[in-house]
Amino acid sequence: MSATEFELEGIRFEVKRLSLEDTCASLEILGKVLGPVALEVLSSKDMGAAPPAALYAQLLSTFLSHASQIAVLLKIFAPYSRMNRKMDGTYGGAMMVDLKPFMGDVFGGRIDLMVAFLVNAVRAEHACFLGGTNALEQLLVQLAGSTSKSPTGPTG
Repeated sequence: MSATEFELEGIRFEVKRLSLEDTCASLEILGKVLGPVALEVLSSKDMGAAPPAALYAQLLSTFLSHASQIAVLLKIFAPYSRMNRKMDGTYGGAMMVDLKPFMGDVFGGRIDLMVAFLVNAVRAEHACFLGGTNALEQLLVQLAGSTSKSPTGPTG
């Protein structure tokens, strides 16, 4: 299985491809979290312009109402993930260890770091489905009633 590597705040992570079952489960969770947010964006009358503050508030509310799914998604990716950790428990060492036993140490009180980790993990696992020319893009175009091309994916 291929793996994706990335670094966040001096911690190097490695995430292997998920099993078929976990790939489907993670995509289902993304649909629960991102689906309502995407629907709000796609149903706005002027998708090209920046949404008004009221829409931002609605998007944030929709996302936060599904925030419990962030932990569920992390539990799916954790068994496939490794991180670098020194023998003294600090991060940044060359030794790669399984992430799962250290999730609380790494992400405890750090929802921002957890979300950043998941963005990278999800991007690696679902990039072919979430970006570029594919079935999802065609569906979104139909739902939006627009012929504007969807973004091909994250660039950063």
